[in-house]
Amino acid sequence: MRNLYISRFRLFHQGYLEAVKYILEKDQKELIIGIGASQHSHSPDNPFTGKEREEMIRGTLRIEGLANRTWVVQIDETNIDYDSWTSLVQKICPPFDLVYSNSELVRLLFARDGYQVEEVPKFKRKEYSFDFIRDKILKHEPWEDLIPYPVARFMKDYQLDKRLIKLCHAGN
Repeated sequence: MRNLYISRFRLFHQGYLEAVKYILEKDQKELIIGIGASQHSHSPDNPFTGKEREEMIRGTLRIEGLANRTWVVQIDETNIDYDSWTSLVQKICPPFDLVYSNSELVRLLFARDGYQVEEVPKFKRKEYSFDFIRDKILKHEPWEDLIPYPVARFMKDYQLDKRLIKLCHAGN
């Protein structure tokens, strides 16, 4: 069977990659990576589309040799309430045994529906966070080493770092 790891993955950084490796090593199962709130994009807090986030993750998994043990699924949460959210995830994803998330709400909802849930260790929490990396990009400081190479390459190829800067400046 497989496990599920849910997060927004606003930017797939080294911490997320370490978390994926940790889960795969710990459980020796396939892993579904659920991109939560995939419908949100083009804002300072959620600058990338669900498809862009998916491509960043898939590119990294290919380079890391993990693509054959992972699934990447976008979870569009438009018009979904807390009572039906886990049912939506169950419909979108292949079957899974265990749910990993650092969101207290996600853990609560899945536990309520009878799933075993676990937190993921937070690898270098400060350096590997979307907010920290976004601030580095906004200050034109080096940020590429905080994310996997395929993600940095994707962002540069599609000028997503420039989009992020424009979105943040437009919001001020």
